[in-house]
Amino acid sequence: MPVKRLGKYHRYKPRKYIFSRFRKILDLSALLNISNKVRPETMSLAGLGAKKLKTMTFVASVVLILMIVGLFGVIVVFAYFSRELPNPNRLLERSFELSTRFYDRKDNLIYEVFGDKNRTLVVLSDVNPYVTYATLSVEDAEFYLHKGYSIRGMIRALRNTFTGEGLQGGSTLTQQVIKNTLLTQDRTLVRKIKEFILSLQLENRYSKDEIIQMYLNETPYGGQNYGIYSASKAYFNKLPKDLTIAEAAYLAGLPQRPSYYSQFGANPEAGLQRKDYVLYLMRERGWVASDGKRHYLSEEDYEFAKNEELKFETARVPLEAPHFVFYAKQYLVDLLGEDVVEKGGLKVKTSIDLEVQKLAQETVTSELEEVSRSLNIWNGAMVVLDPKTGQILAMVGSKGYNLDPQPEGCISGSSGENSCKFDPYVNVALAPRQPGSAIKPITYATMLSQGYTAAYPLLDMPIAFEGAAPDKPYIPENYDGIYRGIVSVRKALANSLNIPAVEALKIVGIDNMINQAEKMGITTFKDRQRYGLALTLGGGETKLLELTGAFSVFAAKGTYIKPTPIIEVQDSSGKVIYKPKDPGTKVLDEGTAFLISDILSDDGARSDVFGTGSLLNIPGHTVAVKTGTTDDKRDNYALGFTPSVVVGVWVGNSNNEKMNPYVASGISGASPIWNAFMKAYLKDKPDEKFEPPSNVQKFEVDRLTGGLPYRNFETRKEWFVKGTEPTARSDWFMRLEICKIDGRIANEGCKNAGKTDEKDFIRVTAPYSEWQPAVDAWIKEKYKDDERFFPPLMVSKLKFDGDEVTNKDEVNVEIVGVKENQNVPLNFRLNVEISAYNDIKIVRIYMDDEKVAEDTRAPFGYNFELKASDIGSHEFKAVVTDEDGNKGEAKIRLNVVGYARQ
Repeated sequence: MPVKRLGKYHRYKPRKYIFSRFRKILDLSALLNISNKVRPETMSLAGLGAKKLKTMTFVASVVLILMIVGLFGVIVVFAYFSRELPNPNRLLERSFELSTRFYDRKDNLIYEVFGDKNRTLVVLSDVNPYVTYATLSVEDAEFYLHKGYSIRGMIRALRNTFTGEGLQGGSTLTQQVIKNTLLTQDRTLVRKIKEFILSLQLENRYSKDEIIQMYLNETPYGGQNYGIYSASKAYFNKLPKDLTIAEAAYLAGLPQRPSYYSQFGANPEAGLQRKDYVLYLMRERGWVASDGKRHYLSEEDYEFAKNEELKFETARVPLEAPHFVFYAKQYLVDLLGEDVVEKGGLKVKTSIDLEVQKLAQETVTSELEEVSRSLNIWNGAMVVLDPKTGQILAMVGSKGYNLDPQPEGCISGSSGENSCKFDPYVNVALAPRQPGSAIKPITYATMLSQGYTAAYPLLDMPIAFEGAAPDKPYIPENYDGIYRGIVSVRKALANSLNIPAVEALKIVGIDNMINQAEKMGITTFKDRQRYGLALTLGGGETKLLELTGAFSVFAAKGTYIKPTPIIEVQDSSGKVIYKPKDPGTKVLDEGTAFLISDILSDDGARSDVFGTGSLLNIPGHTVAVKTGTTDDKRDNYALGFTPSVVVGVWVGNSNNEKMNPYVASGISGASPIWNAFMKAYLKDKPDEKFEPPSNVQKFEVDRLTGGLPYRNFETRKEWFVKGTEPTARSDWFMRLEICKIDGRIANEGCKNAGKTDEKDFIRVTAPYSEWQPAVDAWIKEKYKDDERFFPPLMVSKLKFDGDEVTNKDEVNVEIVGVKENQNVPLNFRLNVEISAYNDIKIVRIYMDDEKVAEDTRAPFGYNFELKASDIGSHEFKAVVTDEDGNKGEAKIRLNVVGYARQ
């Protein structure tokens, strides 16, 4: 706070002031007219009288000349040094080094920061008067009588100088204010002259009360403590107004030699002796108060204060939510500069809610204490955001800032260094870590933004994708190793299935997904060339704070507001100098944001993997949540939200050591922490549902394909953004006219012979033709007893004469589903279809004329599982024999590649 100013503002005019001080020292006309006052009769005196008169005249002339020279010398000296003197008004205008204080959103003090000087300004009315009395007694008892300088003190200073004791002593309180504020601490004659001049000016501009207030705010009391407020807190943990007489005397005695007299220095007894000396001066010498009268400490107060046992208690520097306040401080430093933050006396109202912060920290700490050994999880972090404002309500950077790393949590490296699984000081909320499946909602949000729907069918099958090299395909697997076949986007996201997520990223494009992630606040996907399809499974590092901020977009109906730790910043005078004004940016369609929220809060949709009623549910509340675990089990997440709060949790080890691979899942790692916090936070709060916006509508669709319902196939209801709802049945459905004899598509002869039948089929079609062989292979294994999934692709080759077949000895063979010289992955199915009158006895499969398999049951073919050494062009052949021994064959050349290239 600024020094309270009582006096009238005076314009700075040093030369005018100096001349006004000396213009009445000498009346030159009076001195020069001495001879006119000598009467004529004195001229008759004897020669002795004339001689005396001559001598007196000479002496007077010399004195006059010396006075004139001295006068002009003083004027010249004052004028010379006044040229470069600082303006005393800077005492009110200069930037003090003041402590900056951080508060939570409810004005609870959580942190105090200062640079080289810990200082808080006070007004005189907030200081115990005995602090002033003790200061006057020991430093300047006649302060209220002089005009800024003391003749006695100046004589003492000159004596010390000429006796070789150095230029010291003689400083009034006014001069000490000048020395502590406007000038250096150098003990030189030049500095003393400047100090004297400025003291006169200071006394002319400010009242005595203002000057003593300046002194109490500026004086060093030891260490980084400047001013009586900081000293009171540092030595006695009291406010200046609450100090006792003895404590006031102790502090008043410190400024002479702060380090020597300090209780926390090498000579604590010296400070106590100094205190007694100050009390003695108060009793014996006293002080002149503002009323102009001298006052003394009573004998009773003297004895009581002298015998009082001082209880030293250093005020603990407040440090609540350390990871958060250090982040908030750096946030402000980046905005305002380090000097402003550390020395500007700012009042910073942060976004943190101290109660929520304590709940978050206690939850992380207590939950991890229960599982650290069993799961080998030693650290955790949490971020809590208000999605409507972007304000950070809580930030837990580790299991505990003040906890020991614990010897059992550390291991010795090969070079002998220690690597701790738990580092208390690193803020993991800001550290880049792989997010695992927690990034998937952004992939699916990108997909939905491109017009795909929550009902779109994805293929959860063993498909090989492009990898780092042709002989190193990327073959993702689900967490539980199970393939679920055809799944909707809703099922794929809700159950956190890996293969459909990779397929989704392949469809939307990596660049498009990164673009969407950056719109949602992710800043770590800088080097795009290093990311492949594994990005959707957590192959790129993110920060928990940014990831939680990205999830807030879903909660805020598609609006992104950058997470902020600040509500408001005031300067030392109370003026607001910074207030975030981010109205938010629309980065997702409101309908898309709703669909993601609805999917992640659908307990039924995720039941295949997580079961019903899991820890991802909060009884009585609608909550959306997504888990994430990296493939190598080094990072584990749970991020969930309601329309009013977003909570992100990470667990793992600081040294990146793997967690227990058998139990470290989304349910057993971060989810219990997330669940415990959400239960406590949402307790007694009303349930907030994700309300569908006006551009979203629910339709009944085919359960398998997501198209319009088809005949007697199963249906379900799904939400659609208007304009994306299905308008036709899926082209996967086929109603074919089949030749009854060979089961192939009926030709005209079969139709004319009346040997046909109509059947419904489902042709599961991959979005990329190169994937189709792998899809067919899986369909063969999964649905081998369900002929609906194997529609004929070959047209019947039977020939008729009337209703009789005329080519009963022919065996016609086709390799279907692939074309000549098509690329196929290492794992694919070679489908063989046959048109023959007789039943088929055996199908033999060859690769480069070498038999690799035999098949005796329709649908015929073989699932190839090749090696990297097989990459290249190969001829595949199918040789078929019917029950009568008739044979037929088909050949095709295919290019085996390491992955399914588009």
